Amino acid sequence: MLIELQDIKRHLRIADLDADSELDPYLEGLLDAAVDYASNYLGRPIPWVGEADSSSEESSSEIFPKSVRQAILILISEFDQNREQFVVGASIAELPTVSRLLHFYRVGLGI
Repeated sequence: MLIELQDIKRHLRIADLDADSELDPYLEGLLDAAVDYASNYLGRPIPWVGEADSSSEESSSEIFPKSVRQAILILISEFDQNREQFVVGASIAELPTVSRLLHFYRVGLGI
């Protein structure tokens, strides 16, 4: 799993960190949606394959930067707290933190 359920529960401040919680399928769905969103925003799969350094025997390795991980956790929180399509009596704003965390890993933007 890309991000462990216990880490997601800690991020959402869920008191019960029990591995067999009935919330687990819901949280896994949020993780899948957040990874899908971030992957589409970046224009690449998460994690992606990159070149390994010259000291490594392997020719490539999976790359999953900490800032991308944090953006996914923020998206999960957003999806959890805003489950409805419309919010009455509130202004809607994009979360700039997600864009800032993901921006430098985008591909195919052109010049």
